[in-house]
Amino acid sequence: MIGLYKIFDSHIHFYSSTFFRYLIKQKPNRADLSTELRNLAAKGHLEIPGEDPVQLAKRWIETMDKWKLERATLFGSIPGDEESVVKAVQAYPQRFAGLFTVDPNSNVLMENAEKRLRQDKLRGIVLYPSLYQISVGDEWLTPLYTLVQECRGIVVTQFGRLIMRPRDFAGIPTVINEEFADPRALVPVAKRFPKIRFIIPNFGAGRFEEVLEVGRACPNVFVDTAGSNSWMADHPSKPDLRKVFQRALDAFGSGRILFGSDSGLLPRGYRYDIVDNQLKLVQEMRIPMQDIKKIFYENLAGLLDSA
Repeated sequence: MIGLYKIFDSHIHFYSSTFFRYLIKQKPNRADLSTELRNLAAKGHLEIPGEDPVQLAKRWIETMDKWKLERATLFGSIPGDEESVVKAVQAYPQRFAGLFTVDPNSNVLMENAEKRLRQDKLRGIVLYPSLYQISVGDEWLTPLYTLVQECRGIVVTQFGRLIMRPRDFAGIPTVINEEFADPRALVPVAKRFPKIRFIIPNFGAGRFEEVLEVGRACPNVFVDTAGSNSWMADHPSKPDLRKVFQRALDAFGSGRILFGSDSGLLPRGYRYDIVDNQLKLVQEMRIPMQDIKKIFYENLAGLLDSA
C-alpha cells in the first residue's frame, strides 16, 4: 500500500531468459546465441535474467515488496514464452496474474490457447494486431475470442504507436501495419463478445481520440494508463497527463480505467516514478478517493478475481 492506496499494476512485462532467446531467434543473419545476447545486453544496458523463471518471479516479488505494491499482472511478451509466466504465477498465485502474447498466424494457436487458459489458468491474451498484420476484427480470431469468453478471460489489445525496446536492442526492426493500429476496429468485436473484458493499453499510444470513441461505445472495454505516455508529445492536441486522465474519466468513468507502469527491463526494474507521478496527479485533480482506489486496485481485482 502506498499511502492510503493499494496498488495492482495491470502492465508488467515478464522478460525472462526464454523471452530473449525467442527474440534472438527472430533475427536474420544472427551470430551464435551467446554473442547475440551479450550484444543485446550491452546495447540496451540490460541484464539478461537467469534461466529459472521462478527466481525472476522472486526478484519481482522482492521489488514489489520494496515499493509496497500488492499485486501485478505479468505479460508473457513473446509467443512461446508462456511457460515462464505460468511458473511465476504458480509460485506466487496471490500476487501475480498472467497473460500471454499470441501469434495469430501460428498453426498451433488454438491448441496452445486452450492449454494456457483452461489447464494453466492464465487469465487472458495479449494481441499486437499491427505487428502481426491482422485486424482485431478478422474472422480468423473468432474461435480464439470464443475460447476467451468461455474462460471468462481478458484480451489486451495494443493499438497506436508500438515501441518495443528489446527488439530495438536486438537489432530487429519493428515493422507494423498502420491499417491495424486503429482502436475503433475493436468496437464490433467488443459488441459481438460482450462478456470479454478488453483492455487498450497506454491510453491508446497516440490514438487517444479513437480510444475515447471506443470507451463511449463499448462498456466492456477498459483502458490502462501504462508507462510514460510519451505519445502525448506528438499528439496533435498536445495534451498533458492531467487532460488525458480527465477525458478518459469522462469517456470510461472511474470503473474502467486501470493503472499500469509498463515495467519490465532489468536492471531498471520497477518504474516507481510512474505510480508515484500518477498517484500524485489524481490526488491533485481532487478525484474522489473511492475512484482512485478503483483505478489503482479495485477495477483490475474485480476483473481477475471474478472468474
